[in-house]
Amino acid sequence: MKVVDIAELTSLYRKIAKVLEASAEEADIFAQCLARADLRGMYTQGAAIVPYLVSLVENRLMMFGARFTVVRDEPGMALVDGGHGVGSVVSTGAMNLAIEKAKSAGVGCVWVRNGGDFAMTSNHSMQALEHDQVGLAMRNGSPRVAPWGGRSPFFGTNPISIAIPSGKEVPIVIDMASGSFSVGKVVMAARDEQLLPSTHLVTEEGVYTNDPRSIIVNPLDRESEFRGAIVSLGYKGYAWLLVIELFAGLLSGMGTSNRNAYVADAEHPWNEGIFFMAIDVSKLQPVDEFKTATDELIRSLKSVKPAKGFERVLIPGEVEAGLELRYRREGIPIRDEDWEGLKSTANRLGLQV
Repeated sequence: MKVVDIAELTSLYRKIAKVLEASAEEADIFAQCLARADLRGMYTQGAAIVPYLVSLVENRLMMFGARFTVVRDEPGMALVDGGHGVGSVVSTGAMNLAIEKAKSAGVGCVWVRNGGDFAMTSNHSMQALEHDQVGLAMRNGSPRVAPWGGRSPFFGTNPISIAIPSGKEVPIVIDMASGSFSVGKVVMAARDEQLLPSTHLVTEEGVYTNDPRSIIVNPLDRESEFRGAIVSLGYKGYAWLLVIELFAGLLSGMGTSNRNAYVADAEHPWNEGIFFMAIDVSKLQPVDEFKTATDELIRSLKSVKPAKGFERVLIPGEVEAGLELRYRREGIPIRDEDWEGLKSTANRLGLQV
């Protein structure tokens, strides 16, 4: 396990972006988003995903310097074309637009076409916290997830994140795949030869299993080909996948994830849609009152007596916030194979690590 200082890691991400022709502003956004994922322990959206993101840029599936175009602009909403820009850059701009609209209209909704993979979803929901707003982010993607009762990939993992400001307590930050597991978790479990906690994977033969090695072709490749699919988390998870397809895919005009079942190239990138929403709390009630109420909710939840096998009730985002504080002090632990992949990518780009 390699332990890397946050400043050193952020600087490396920034240098990688600049080699790929990012502007100084784009490089900063790219680096900060990846580093925040590492800090919060979501390494599959940080160091581990860098070789994949670099390959997307090199293959022109997303690019730095893309034009950010507001296609439709209304007081409380906008439709943006990201021009197949780098996902974290496009999404940061789109969420900022939603935040500004919320300041005047109370709620700001922004849909994004051609936005690219934005890595850790909560990077963008948490942008709203700095403005005492509630933030929401979601997107669809290429098919990896089968509907409940099915065996064939149809949905993306369709991540969703909601960030809710608090006062003295850690903010509530929900960040999850709407499939039973994220792609990164399945690949890492296959790499470690570990079983997953539930039988929510399905083989090509239609057998539900908890063994990721039965569906992952190459565990060393984060975007490895699947011989089957992740399964939705029951019929309720199936419903959440559909909700995100509606909000991110259909309403943005990009369509649903199953339309992305092809090998993408520069002429035909994936048709992924993104949705952001910001809610200005001050338009509903005094911000201090809302934060106090959120704190009371958090404390009430944490006071619930734990069931057998559990130490305590956790709040979404609590563990990640604790890791962020710790890793800023002690450095970020990165798995050896992920560090080697990151270093190899940087060296290939002419950077010495």
